[in-house]
Amino acid sequence: MKEIDLNTWNRREHFGFFRRADLPFYNVTAPVDMTGLARYARARGWSLNHLLVFLTVQAMNRIDNFRYRLRGETVVLHDRLHPSFAHLKPGEELFRMITLDCGDDPASFDAHCKAEILASQAYFDLSAFQGRDDFVFISALPWISFTGVDHTLSLKKEDAIPRVSWGKLQAQDGRELLPYNVQVNHMFVDGLHVGRLLQTLEALAQAVQQGPLPETGPRL
Repeated sequence: MKEIDLNTWNRREHFGFFRRADLPFYNVTAPVDMTGLARYARARGWSLNHLLVFLTVQAMNRIDNFRYRLRGETVVLHDRLHPSFAHLKPGEELFRMITLDCGDDPASFDAHCKAEILASQAYFDLSAFQGRDDFVFISALPWISFTGVDHTLSLKKEDAIPRVSWGKLQAQDGRELLPYNVQVNHMFVDGLHVGRLLQTLEALAQAVQQGPLPETGPRL
């Protein structure tokens, strides 16, 4: 993690402009091409949801704007983000938030998720958030193919943790499209960066099916 020098930061004006807004948050929903990913995960005994969590975090870790956070009057840039995602155990109707670190290997991440889910006792383990804001909050609605989602907010303007949700895969013209929603803070993330995120996510979804992912760098 490093502190940003606001005097030389190329985003200084945009940051200041959107910081004055009462609600600097916005969200975008778009279909992303995940063709073959469900079959790939199933063949390896992985959870598709865990793989989507993994790829989402991998994509955001490749784009600086999703890793900025505001702490008081200081802007910091995290080296990496990690997921905190909703999980609904079979037979239950109340979800749990699973929070864990995310490495660079999808098989290890899937195993880590399954172990954390088995060990989870609390619905919301608030101790995992103490002193940290290097997260992505993630949920899924695999029962429906939606065209829009709003996320829970505390209306704290400095909150820059991205919120992500996806829905049910849909077959269309030989492709498998996933409704994908991301909510961001305009102080740090513009439409350009949301578009870049979705493009990166699609590229990683294809790359992971071919072998090990390329290294996280270069930053975008």
